[in-house]
Amino acid sequence: MTADEPMTIFVAMPGTSLGEHANWTDIKAIKNDLYEPIAEALTNELGVEFVVQIEKDREASGPIHHTMFQEALEAPVYIADLTGANPNVYLELGVRWALRDHVTVLVSQDVEHDVRFNVAANRVVQYSNAYGQLIEARQKIVNMILNGLRTKNTDSPVRHGNTVLSISRAELEARDEELRQLRLERGDDLFAAAMDTDEPGLRIDLLKRVVAVNRSRADAHGQLGIALSDADRTDEAIDHLRQATHHQPDVAEWWRRLGVVQSRAREFDGAANSLQRAVELDPKDAEAHSILGGVHRRRARKAGSDLENLRKARDSYQEAARLDKHNLYPLANLRRLNVQLADDERTRAEAVTDFAKLKALAEFVVGSEPTPWSRLDHAETLAFNGEADAALAELRTGMNELPPTNRARTAKTAMEPLEDMLAVGWLDASIADTLRRMIDEYKAHV
Repeated sequence: MTADEPMTIFVAMPGTSLGEHANWTDIKAIKNDLYEPIAEALTNELGVEFVVQIEKDREASGPIHHTMFQEALEAPVYIADLTGANPNVYLELGVRWALRDHVTVLVSQDVEHDVRFNVAANRVVQYSNAYGQLIEARQKIVNMILNGLRTKNTDSPVRHGNTVLSISRAELEARDEELRQLRLERGDDLFAAAMDTDEPGLRIDLLKRVVAVNRSRADAHGQLGIALSDADRTDEAIDHLRQATHHQPDVAEWWRRLGVVQSRAREFDGAANSLQRAVELDPKDAEAHSILGGVHRRRARKAGSDLENLRKARDSYQEAARLDKHNLYPLANLRRLNVQLADDERTRAEAVTDFAKLKALAEFVVGSEPTPWSRLDHAETLAFNGEADAALAELRTGMNELPPTNRARTAKTAMEPLEDMLAVGWLDASIADTLRRMIDEYKAHV
């Protein structure tokens, strides 16, 4: 009910016969002379329009129980006319008492015979069409309604002292929606705070609070997975990144991030599936193609240089290099795989030559934006150019630039492709010897 709508006084009373003890049997007259004046008096007193509604007056088709029980919940004022001891009126009164604390008023023409059962213990206003008793009954009913509306005291014997509240489905749904919006707003504030902090532990704690508020929020699961991965909490990271892909299955970033962490956990098949999904969603993501290439290479290594996965790795690195023509990482990996896959004199010579030619790009990258990994790639190009001492020196420089905590893992990752290239057995002795010495350098860090 809106503020502009009138307040309903719903009267539950027999629809036809008022029983053998009733002296006033004209229901229309009872409405006009008893109930309508009550509504008028309340309107004048409170400045709010009141209207009388009796079930039998409704003109809409359909079963009456639905509207009767709905009024039992929703009517701000409910009058149960017990004249005739009608079973349906008693049923409706029971529903009203079960659902609403107030305001419910009981009336009857014959209190002695028609007010029965436990209802007899409650105050009942007796009325008739005798002028004096009619005026008195009207005033009593008006006073009871005014008192109930103002004090909001519980007049239901069922609900008196009971902590259970009744609200309509619409009101409950509206409150649920309001709560949902408040939770979303709270989640937005927590998410913004999490992304604003540089303290890893605090970011993780705040993001966990976000997903506790909104379990289906994909960006929170995704960022939490990234933060947990950075903290080497791999299993938790995988769980939250899976949640991110579940709630946002068309976002390539979550699949790529999931694939990276799965690869780190050596879940290579799962990583390959995740990264394949990432490049399907975003075919221009060169980094995702490169990472997928690395996963296929590790799958091949796990299976004993499986050719199918080696070719998949080569194709992924080739696509990454096509998308990002001056990125040393996919180009160096492509050269390594060409060495592994070369199967005749011509392709072997081309593989060695192409690796050697990569030196120019590697020197440019190291000279402009040096990183530990670019130095390690540069070291391999020096090895394929016969510059053993320079290759070892560059390797040492790259490893020394890494944080000490990262050196063991980096060394293990970097020496695996060197071991794979050595395993082909056809490399020139000088190149092979340099690669062995580089592997020994890496082993010193593992």
